[in-house]
Amino acid sequence: MAEVGECSASKPSREIWAKLEPSDSRFADVDISSNEVVICSEITSSSSDKHEWCKITRNSDLHSAKMQNKSSNAILVDDTMVQNEEVVDIKCGTEIIPGPDREVYLNFRFKVVPVQESSNQQLEISIDIEHAKCCICLNIWHDVVTVAPCLHNFCNGCFSEWLRRSQEKRSTVLCPHCRAVVQFVGRNHYLHNIEQSILQAHSSLRRSDEEVALLDSYAYIKSNLVIRNGKKHRRKRAHSPIDEESDSIELPCPQCGTEINGFHCNQTTVHLQCQGCGGMMPSRNDSVPQHCLGCDRAFCGAYWHAQMVARSDSQPMCSHETFKPISERTSLGFHFLRTK
Repeated sequence: MAEVGECSASKPSREIWAKLEPSDSRFADVDISSNEVVICSEITSSSSDKHEWCKITRNSDLHSAKMQNKSSNAILVDDTMVQNEEVVDIKCGTEIIPGPDREVYLNFRFKVVPVQESSNQQLEISIDIEHAKCCICLNIWHDVVTVAPCLHNFCNGCFSEWLRRSQEKRSTVLCPHCRAVVQFVGRNHYLHNIEQSILQAHSSLRRSDEEVALLDSYAYIKSNLVIRNGKKHRRKRAHSPIDEESDSIELPCPQCGTEINGFHCNQTTVHLQCQGCGGMMPSRNDSVPQHCLGCDRAFCGAYWHAQMVARSDSQPMCSHETFKPISERTSLGFHFLRTK
């Protein structure tokens, strides 16, 4: 079986960049994964003895190489005789015979491995772990969320609890890190991947199962939340039609200021933004339908249908047809793509 000999002192490459493929299928390919390597393998089909017969050095263009004859015999390279210690250029497809007679010696083809066939490598990025910590619990993020406009990041459970307590005590929600007024919060899937990579590389930073379960019990941010801020207005004069018109412009959803089906929004109600139409609906923790069970994104069609609110021109609102249970959907047929 063919094998690669020891590499020289030159810097090795991490992937297989070239091969010597024998014409005789009984012998294995010689994989080349170093920038400079001495090849030691069988050279005839009649003997299993291995011989050191050439050295291959990768060129800077990464698509060709130099071959030096390390055998006491001549080597045939594309039918050209190469003597001992002589160096020639080889490229993808070059025929190499480790001896002077093609009838006696094995026949090899030099093949450069295309980039797409090389082993997949992950891009390594250096990250300061301190920059991936939640300033509330001082641990690595868990189910990380990002607030706007300041763009600071926190654990979902930590910020959910901060949000709940802030709405109980004051009219505005401030960022725990910089004290800026928070207008929006949503899960950050990109940073979640970084969070997982950090924990895989540093298992000692993982929390206990009990801590994770506690955080998850606090977390209620599933989709993008729009947070209303501002003081409650106390009216000192009679409510006029002008007031109603000006107030209606600022109301995010139909349940703001109007009780519908036993629920109405107050000054601290957090709103979800529909992924379909961009409209708003109150974020509720009861069993009303607001999120897709598949992608966990918020859609308003099923919610307003359950609240018996009809579509109007005054508020963006999805049709009930855009978000309904799979059991209520029907399929007229399936189309298959034929391939030859």
